[in-house]
Amino acid sequence: MEGKRVNRNYAAMMAVIVLSVLLIITGALLAINPSFPVVGFIYVTSGFAIAGGCWLVLRFFMKEEYRSVSNYDFSLGILLITVGVLLIIMGDQLLSYFIYVIACLLILLGVITLQFFLQCAFMRGPFSAFLNFVIAVAMIALGVALFILDPKQVIANLRYIYLGLMCAGILGILSLLMTFVRSIRYDRYLALSAQRNEEDEPYVETYLDVKRSRDRNLEDQPFTVIDIPPEPNPGRPWNEPIEDKDSASDTDSDKAEDKADTDTGNDSKTDDDTSGKDTK
Repeated sequence: MEGKRVNRNYAAMMAVIVLSVLLIITGALLAINPSFPVVGFIYVTSGFAIAGGCWLVLRFFMKEEYRSVSNYDFSLGILLITVGVLLIIMGDQLLSYFIYVIACLLILLGVITLQFFLQCAFMRGPFSAFLNFVIAVAMIALGVALFILDPKQVIANLRYIYLGLMCAGILGILSLLMTFVRSIRYDRYLALSAQRNEEDEPYVETYLDVKRSRDRNLEDQPFTVIDIPPEPNPGRPWNEPIEDKDSASDTDSDKAEDKADTDTGNDSKTDDDTSGKDTK
C-alpha cells in the first residue's frame, strides 16, 4: 500500500457522538422525571451546537485544514453556532414541536447508521453490517412513528418514547464503534493480502530493471584516471607504422648480425686473394 489511508471526517464523527449523547441525556432525564422542563433539552441542544461549532472553527485554523479544498469544517462550525443561538432565542416557541424535533433527530441518526451498514458490508463485516442495518431500521421506524401517530397516543406513551431515545443514543455510539473497528481490521486485511501477493508472485526482471541496475552500478563505481603512456615514436610521419621497442631491438640485432656476417665474408675473401698472390 502506498502510504496509509487517512480520510476521516472528524466533523461527521463529532456530529454522531454529540447527537447520540444528546439523545441519551434527554431520554434518561425525561424517563426518570417526566415533569422535567422540555425547554431544558432545547437549551442543552443549543449548548452542544455552539460548543461543537466553536471546536470545528478552531480546528480548521489550528490543524491548517484550510489547505484542503474538500474540508468545510469552518462553514459547518459557523452553521452550528448560528443554530445554537437561534435555539436559545426561540426555545419557548419550539416547545409545541418538541416531538417532531426528536423525530427528525432520530431519522437523521438512522440514516447515518444506514451508511455504517453499507461501509461494514463492503469491508467484509457481515455481522457488524447486519447489526447496523437492524439499528438503522429501528431508529428510522421510531422517527417515522412519531410523525404518524396521533399526538394523544404519543403523550400517553411518553415514558416508552423517552426510553427509546436513550436506547437510540446508545446504539448510535455502538454503531460508530463497530464501524471504526471494522475499518481498522479491513486495513490490516488489505495490508496482509498485499504482502502475501508480493511473496507469492514470481519476480520477473524486465529490460528496464536491468538498465536501472546497470546505471546504478555505474553510478556507485568510483571515477579513476588512467595514466596513458607516452607515444613510442614521437615526431613520426602520420603514415609511418608504429614500431614497438621489442620489435625495434630485434631489428637492430638482426642488422648487427648481418653486418657481422658481411664483414666475415669480406675478410675471408681478402685472405683468399692474398694466398693466391703468394702462390704465384
